[in-house]
Amino acid sequence: MTSRAVVLVSIAAILVLTGCERGEQRPVPSPDDVQRRGEALVAVVQCFVDSGVIPSSELSGRSWLVSGRVEPDAAFTTWVASHADTVYRGKTLQAWEDEATAGWPGWKCPL
Repeated sequence: MTSRAVVLVSIAAILVLTGCERGEQRPVPSPDDVQRRGEALVAVVQCFVDSGVIPSSELSGRSWLVSGRVEPDAAFTTWVASHADTVYRGKTLQAWEDEATAGWPGWKCPL
């Protein structure tokens, strides 16, 4: 392959990759959207705690669970991230969060 062909292939690859990246960009959520999602997520996890969906052994010693109430902190964020794909009552935590956010602030624990 000539150096000109290498340059053309490289430019084409860059253009394709740049186009793909732009197509996958999501709009930046507003602070209100972030707050709504956060409140909904706390409500979902509180629902699970109140309903006994999360095993007590999983909750023991969690800094974000104070006297049975979910009080989000950095450890809560880490816990949520590591449990996003965990299935609770037939849906992932992420699906529960999405559902609660869509219905927020009117979402009620169905359990």
